[in-house]
Amino acid sequence: MALYIMRRFVAMVPVLLLVSVIVFSLIHLTPGDPATSMLGEEATPQAVAALRAKLGLDQPIPVQYVKWLGSVLRGDLGRSIRSNQPVAEAIAERLPVTVELAILAIAISLLIAIPAGIVAAMRRNSILDAGSTFVALLGVSLPNFFLAILLILLFGVKLNWLPPFGYQPITQGLGGNLQRMILPAITLGTALAAIVTRMMRSSLLEVLDQDYIRTARAKGLGEGRMIRAHALKNALMPVVTIVGLQIGGLLGGAIITESIFVLPGIGRLLVDAIFQRDFPLVQGVVLFVSLAFLFSNFAVDLAYAYLDPRIRYS
Repeated sequence: MALYIMRRFVAMVPVLLLVSVIVFSLIHLTPGDPATSMLGEEATPQAVAALRAKLGLDQPIPVQYVKWLGSVLRGDLGRSIRSNQPVAEAIAERLPVTVELAILAIAISLLIAIPAGIVAAMRRNSILDAGSTFVALLGVSLPNFFLAILLILLFGVKLNWLPPFGYQPITQGLGGNLQRMILPAITLGTALAAIVTRMMRSSLLEVLDQDYIRTARAKGLGEGRMIRAHALKNALMPVVTIVGLQIGGLLGGAIITESIFVLPGIGRLLVDAIFQRDFPLVQGVVLFVSLAFLFSNFAVDLAYAYLDPRIRYS
């Protein structure tokens, strides 16, 4: 296991290196100049040139990349061009909001999807099965921004049950925090719930056709106990894969959700940095999200060994 973990960590290095090259290149190819954006359109060419030299933007792009990569390898993601705040510190400040949003979205999706998938599999070709299929297709088809607007109009404006915008830290009250996080979490978790529901149904149906399940039925084992003791754990393998792969996607998908609900998370930080042409901040956030993807995939691989005793890493 230790050797496998070491190999996986080594394999992450070229992936992160490739991501850093792509992100750095794309950012510098986008229209606009940070110096001009900071000083305004009326700034003199001399002032813009002086600021570009101060920020190091007057150097060739390969030189800028090598310097930035060297700083990253030393644990320094640089400083924000706008606020002069260390990028790592800016990410750390916004990270709890996005992590809480992702955890709530995953929890909501699993609470809905796993029971719905089990019921659909146990009642194959019934009205319940058809209903879960329709709801799952609807959840996948609805864009995040459209669902967010519908939830705001219904629960925040029409019924006035929940605050439509804003954020309250947990330290200022758990109730107020959850009231402001529930709509964004539903928005972000709906698509995942739809995917997991269909995956849970398909996986459980495949497991229920196995010989050991038929043997358990022949011995008179009840359906509920058979699902809990034998079928569910094996059927969760594909579900774990989907959820693990979606963790990084939730961090990326939070960009739209956080912007609509005015949440001070990493997604909104990235949007603001892009509009402000804050190169170091954009590069740091994208690199962090890429790292989250890699570690979520790594965690999925380790979870396989727990769910399936036949899997051994050596």
